[in-house]
Amino acid sequence: MAGDGSSKPGHMEAVQGTISQSRDQDVAAAATPLRRYVVIVGEHSDGSSAAYRIEDPARLLRVYSLLQATFEQLHGATLPPEGMPGLQRQLEVIRRETERAVSPALVAELRRILPSHDPAPSAGALRIEFAVLVSWVASLIVQMLAAFAAALERSQQVSVGRDQR
Repeated sequence: MAGDGSSKPGHMEAVQGTISQSRDQDVAAAATPLRRYVVIVGEHSDGSSAAYRIEDPARLLRVYSLLQATFEQLHGATLPPEGMPGLQRQLEVIRRETERAVSPALVAELRRILPSHDPAPSAGALRIEFAVLVSWVASLIVQMLAAFAAALERSQQVSVGRDQR
């Protein structure tokens, strides 16, 4: 599925990048071209040019998997007070990884709906933060999967059009 260059929601953009090879490999092959996709899931309502983009879909899927597993454990367990700092650190790591996977516009949205938490949250407050983050990331994944499906459909239509010529 190639990106079609459109910056409208539901489209993907192909982005060139590089992968650094390990130190053991040939210096001439120090950087290998990498083609990755950026998924556009929305745009600002104020008409600005910044799109809501998932910059790293694979990272977002990995973060969601970790977030969901942690939330399931958190939801069913009684949390001892000594376990709270560890869960709070884990939530911070998950938030940072989520922010690395999305555009600055989506980072700003996340920070608006889930502002920084207090230094010593209760078990209930942590559960709420995890629930909000799970829901927000899940909504992005649904939009991303819809964009993948739409891109596949568009590429199949182009292939059919070429075959009919």
